[in-house]
Formats: sequence, structure tokens, C-alpha cells
Amino acid sequence: MKKRRLSAFVIALALAVGSVFPAFAAEHIVDTSKKGSLTIYKYDITGAGKAGIQAGEPGNGRKDESVENKLKDYAMEGVEFTCLRVGDVDTYSKNGDVKLIYGIPDILEKILGLEKKAATETKDGTCYYTADQIQTAMRNALADNVTTKNRLEDYVKAGEKMTLTDTTGKTTKAGLELGLYLLVETKVPEDVTDTTDPWFVQLPMTDAGGESWFYDVTCYPKNQTGDPILDKKVKDRADGKSGYKDTVTASEGAALDYQFISKLPHITSTSTYLSKYTFKDTMAKGLRYGENAVLAFYDSAEKATTTNIDNVAGSGAVAVWTKDSGKFTQEYTKNEDESSQMLLGMTKEGLKEINENYSDKYLVVYYTATVRSEESVVTGDKGNPNDVTLEWRRTSDSYYDTQDDKALVYTYGIHLKKTFSDGKGDATQVQFVLQNQTDRYYVKANGTDGVYYVTGKEEERNKATDFTPAADGTLLIHGLEGDTYVLTETHSDQGYSLLKEPLQIVIHGTKGVVSSSAKGTESSVQVTAASATVDGTNAIMEKSSTDPASANALVKMEVQNAKGFSLPKTGGRGLYLLTIAGVILAGTGMMFTTGKRKKDEKTPCVK
Repeated sequence: MKKRRLSAFVIALALAVGSVFPAFAAEHIVDTSKKGSLTIYKYDITGAGKAGIQAGEPGNGRKDESVENKLKDYAMEGVEFTCLRVGDVDTYSKNGDVKLIYGIPDILEKILGLEKKAATETKDGTCYYTADQIQTAMRNALADNVTTKNRLEDYVKAGEKMTLTDTTGKTTKAGLELGLYLLVETKVPEDVTDTTDPWFVQLPMTDAGGESWFYDVTCYPKNQTGDPILDKKVKDRADGKSGYKDTVTASEGAALDYQFISKLPHITSTSTYLSKYTFKDTMAKGLRYGENAVLAFYDSAEKATTTNIDNVAGSGAVAVWTKDSGKFTQEYTKNEDESSQMLLGMTKEGLKEINENYSDKYLVVYYTATVRSEESVVTGDKGNPNDVTLEWRRTSDSYYDTQDDKALVYTYGIHLKKTFSDGKGDATQVQFVLQNQTDRYYVKANGTDGVYYVTGKEEERNKATDFTPAADGTLLIHGLEGDTYVLTETHSDQGYSLLKEPLQIVIHGTKGVVSSSAKGTESSVQVTAASATVDGTNAIMEKSSTDPASANALVKMEVQNAKGFSLPKTGGRGLYLLTIAGVILAGTGMMFTTGKRKKDEKTPCVK
């Protein structure tokens, strides 16, 4: 056996090596005084595929401008590759059997599952294998994609880190010693789901025609990409008839159940691990957080959408995290515009569990909130939004992206004007009671001077609020959900008639459909405006009194009381006239009686 440098007479044998270890030129030998370089162009094959662009044939190590032009719109920035020189390239010659062999270190040998007894040669404790043996071992080892990738990514930490790919997807490493190199994708930006499988490169290489050596090798690997999914929903806790929706109507003081569902991205190995997964949730100033978030992980979206914070423990979740688990944090702050914010982020321990166990699973965040019983609540079609933004990063953690979605809570009111037919009545003596006929409860509220804010619901009439207009007749009731109501006048001013029958008020709530954001866009809402009827006829809905930008907020109505019919006063002129009439009638009666008696006296008695 005789060791030689790569030389012309072994070139023919190298033709069997394949695309990774191409044939050597028959006319030239390797110039060992030279250095080599590696250039990588990284592309998004998922995006290219959606555009109908095919991946193309395997590269031959040469720069290919046609590939670069075809895929330039799908260049991936922020990808890191690490290259590690793993061994020498030698020539094996024994009994006329001549071939190229490559030295493989013990650790790499174990990762690839190469058996020492299969080595072509062992020298100075290093086993040498052919290119076919190495490539077959790599292919078989990567069948268990996650395990092998993780081990290779860990193994190359001692290698040369290449700069992150630029906006053209390019990175270059020059001044490399000649030999066999292992290249591994070690950091990726937020949208990479599958990294390129690790691969070997020999420096120098021979061109496809086997005519000459070249020392500057160019590779064109591709990545699969994808983003998480985010969906925000809300429901009124008191409404057992329906589940979570994009929008809901609710009365002030109502308790709400919120959830947002995030389908976790695909995680294949340590290089695709998430380094940040944070939700920023913003609540309109008319809503108040319960500060009680709970997280759960599910295998399917169906399981994720059929429960709430009260029964999540028995919902079939793969895992449930409470605030004392140490796997996430939740912080609550108030913004300058009086809106509030929840920042919910995964801790190091939580990210570790997600990265190792929950690829492609559904993460659901549950929490509660209440509609505030004060003027900060916006009535009408503008609604009270609750926006959530997801920010995620992977190992190339200076690169990130966001998605957002929202849910809206709509509430309404009544603007009643109390008048009197003669313009003289006292509106502060009038009282109304309001009943939600749909859900069979009386409305309870707090207020002064004719302005009320709903605070709750009462089953008993004697515990309900009596609504009284201000002196000018104005009565405002804020914070009603979209339902059917009965307004009954229970007291009027003295001398004025009550309404004969209660008034039926139907509020048809705003209907909104929220489209969650795609990458680089914002979520949008398609709105069907609110409307109302009073006693079966269409009613005007005014703009919100607290936010003029919100239309169809208050049901406008006027209720007029008229004077009742006057009856005679006791002890007045009516009684005097009755007395005179009585005397006259009494006198007439006496006359009638006396006259009859005189006539009888003149009539003879007949026996």
C-alpha cells in the first residue's frame, strides 16, 4: 500500500464518486499550496414552488447564474452555515486496486453509523472510507432526521461559522485548507421549518467534465418555510348557547372568555428551535383583564376550540401550564390611551419543552376579561377590540416576524327623551324598568342625572334598577348587548298618564368577520352594521356619545306623557251644583206627591 497525493493517474477511478465527490481531471494534479473557498446561496423552495418554479438539478460546485436569476426573489437572509474540516483526502492503492478514501474522525464515524471493520484502510488510528460508504451512511442516518441533525449540529460547533446569508441569500468562507468538509445549517430565521440536510464537500473539486480542478466551490441549498397560525376568539361566559366567535355583543359588566390559538411551527432540529415565542395582547380601555392566563397544548384544532379556562384540565390537552408552572410569564401594564396590555412570553424552560415536544401542535392561551361599567366602553359599530400579536424567532434570533389577529366586543345603548304633552311635567318623577326578554333578566345599572351604565343582571323585579331621566328629560342607558328588551314605564309625574303598554326594543348587534393576518399584512374586519326596532318599526341609531367615530350605537326614541282626563274636585263647584240640583229634585218630588193627594181627595169612594 502506498499513499500518494491526488494525481492524474487516479482520476479515472474517482469518476464513481458521484456529484458530491466528482471526478478529477486527467491532465492536472492538485496544487496543495492553494487555499479553497465555499460560497453558499440559500433559497426558499416553498415560496418558489408555490410560484411554479422548480428546484432544478443537483449542483456541480460551479457558480450558476441561471439558478441565481431564477431564484433571486426567494433568497433567504439570516441563515448561518458552519463548515468543519473533518479529514484528509488520500489515495488507496493495493494489488492494483486504486481509489480515493477519506479520513473520518471517531465521533463523526459513530454519528453516521460507520463500522470500523468496513473501513477501506486504518492509519494512525483514523479510519478511511470511500465516498460511497460515507454518503450511504449519511443518508441512512438522516432517516431519523431530528436525532442525526441534532448530533451533527452539535458536532460542527468547533468548525468555522460562516457569516449570515445576505439579502441575496449569499455567504462565503475563503482561505480554507484543502480537504473534506462537513457543512451544516446551524442558524435559521423565523420562517424556516426544515433545514437542508448536512452534506460533505471536497476542496478542491473537479468540474463535471473531469477536465480540471477548481478550488472555489458554490452550493445552492434550499429550505422549506412556513409560519405559525394565529386565531383569536371570544364568548360571553353567560351565553351557553354558542361557542367562541370573532365578535360578540355583551352588556357592561359582563364576564368574557377569551382564547387565542396558535399552531406551532414545524421544528426539525436544534437549528430550527424557537428562541422566542411571545404574545402581546392589547385590550381596549372599555375591557379589563382577569390576569389569569392558562396555556394548553393539543394535538388537533378541534380539541383546542371546545373548552374554556374552567375545564381545560379535563379537555384532553397534551399539557396544561398554569401561571405558577415557571414555563411562561404574564405581565400586565396600562397604556397612555387607557388601554391595557398583557405580555405573555415563554421562559427558557418553556421554550425547551416546546422545541423538544410540541412541533406542529396547537397552543391555546385562555384568559378572562370583563366589560367595564363606565364611560370608557365604546358603544356601536367601532366596538371594543382585543388585539393579539405573536412574535417568534428561531436560532438566527436577530430575524423575527409577527402575526396578529383580533376579537371585538360590541355593546349598545338607549337614548330616550321624555316629554310631556303640555311641556310642564317633571321628568325626574318618571321611572322605567328594563328587562332583557331574550335572556329573561332585569337590567341593573349605576348612574346619576339620567346617565346609566349597566353593571349586572337581576332575576327579581324588585332588585332591578329604576331608570329616571334628567330634568331635561334625557335618559341614557349604556352597555346593552344585542338582544330584545322590554321597557316599562312604572311611574309618571302627577297628573300624567302612564304608557298603556311596555315598549319592545330589539337591537340587532354588529356582525363582524375577522381575517387573521398573513405574513407582512394586518388582520382586517368586515362589519355588518347594527340596527334596531321599537315596537316593530325601524328606529334611528345615533353615534356613540363617548366616541363619535362609532356609528349605530344608541337607539333613539321619545316617550311622551299626556295629561289625564280631569274629574270634579271634592268640595268644589261640582258639589255645590249637585246640592242645588238635589234641592230642586226634592221640591219637584213634593209637588208631585201633593198634587196626587189632592186629586184623590176629590174622587169619590166607590164601594
